[in-house]
Amino acid sequence: MAIDFFIEKCQTENISDPRFGICDNETDKDPAYVDRENEDKWIAVVENKTDKSINFIAVDNCIEVFRPNGSMENRCDALLTNADHIVFVELKNQGDNWIAHAVDDQLQTTIDYFKDNHDIGKYRFKRAFACNRRRPFFRVSYKEKMDAFYKKNGIRLSLEAKIIFNR
Repeated sequence: MAIDFFIEKCQTENISDPRFGICDNETDKDPAYVDRENEDKWIAVVENKTDKSINFIAVDNCIEVFRPNGSMENRCDALLTNADHIVFVELKNQGDNWIAHAVDDQLQTTIDYFKDNHDIGKYRFKRAFACNRRRPFFRVSYKEKMDAFYKKNGIRLSLEAKIIFNR
């Protein structure tokens, strides 16, 4: 069964703000959303330094992706797109031991399903972000994980909470 990541009910289109946040609700049932005013709720900060608007797509708790056994599949929280960019975003608010699940299960699974159902090759810039409100900066390098992710997907992985569009 085909999965449409661009269904209208999950999108906020044509965001032209130079800066906005992406938030995740406290409950497990609501999708991620864009916020322009309450910075204390932002898990990821998006800076748009281009003259192109950005589209936001809530994925987790909005786009249904099922495993063969009928249970819900892991998904990342959101996508950001425009004509040149696609950005997969996973939001976390956790202490330790969150990176493997965020990257290997949520981001990777969403990317695999996206590639099976849409032409990712039409985007010039392909990135994935694992953003953690409690861990916005890292003391340890994850270069090997990032390199392996790029080799597997052709998508640059970043473990940080600032997403910049500058081209």
